[in-house]
Amino acid sequence: MSDPRYQVDVDVVTRFLKEHSDPENDRFAFAYTITVHNNGSVAAKLMSRHWLITNGDGQVEEVKGAGVIGQQPLIEPGQ
Repeated sequence: MSDPRYQVDVDVVTRFLKEHSDPENDRFAFAYTITVHNNGSVAAKLMSRHWLITNGDGQVEEVKGAGVIGQQPLIEPGQ
């Protein structure tokens, strides 16, 4: 979208969870943190999420849902 009023950035940080992994049995656990920044000049509402997660074997898991953790937060400009 090219309208400067609507500028939303999504950042993702992943981390390996060594304490929950078992490399000898090909079990690797990761956690991720997703942050949404509203850099536009109008509020934005997170209505739904849709992730495609690909594991080391190339298998894709699709995650869809309304909002996040059961909520649909309003993200004000600058948040």
